[in-house]
Amino acid sequence: MSAVGYDLDLDHRSDPTEPHTSSNVDQTLTGLRLHALEMGALVIEQVSNASRALLERNATLAQSVLAREALVDEYDRQLDRDSLTYIALQQPVANDLRLSRAIVRIGRELERAGDEAKKIARFALTLEQASGNDPVLAVARHLRHMAELSVSMLRGAVRAADEVNPALAEAVLTRDAELDAEFAAALRQIMSYVLQDHRFLRPTIDTIFALKGLERIGDHATNVAEQVLYMIGRDRHADAA
Repeated sequence: MSAVGYDLDLDHRSDPTEPHTSSNVDQTLTGLRLHALEMGALVIEQVSNASRALLERNATLAQSVLAREALVDEYDRQLDRDSLTYIALQQPVANDLRLSRAIVRIGRELERAGDEAKKIARFALTLEQASGNDPVLAVARHLRHMAELSVSMLRGAVRAADEVNPALAEAVLTRDAELDAEFAAALRQIMSYVLQDHRFLRPTIDTIFALKGLERIGDHATNVAEQVLYMIGRDRHADAA
């Protein structure tokens, strides 16, 4: 089983990104992809835990997210180092170069999604126990739905990268509009809330940032999915045109 919870057999399957001169994906590229998938699994868990910490007022869970942020950053740095070494020593061309570039870009998007999870966890630590006048509770349904959507999109994007599956990547892209609509609905509700009671302006602003963070996580998942299409030589914007 792979780090993201399903079979990963990069060395023994047909792969559209393989060089024509080899029956297997290059060992270094395989290592880069595995590294990116492990990073993806970690970021998915970070986003899920940060969202739970916020909704459940769970300081322990929030602290665990912050404690593992350095590991997310290290994954990203390692991908950069290994990719540069690979390019310098092996001078890949065509499909191999395309794949290595996409993997590094995927790592950067995952690192940014991890940053958003960190911000949400930090906000969770500032919250006291829920009260009747609580902006987080006021939009809890939207927060929960947005968290589910963003985690689902990340999971789908990482799986698409694992399988180099354009159908899975396209499925992630189609969910972006749903997440945007949920964010817009949450924003309307929380703005109505703050107009009724200005005493909670600061936590309301922080709640808006948390909602925006989840929306951005969906954007990063979308960008990962776009890199999967890039791996196989498809451009989303060119297709749309």
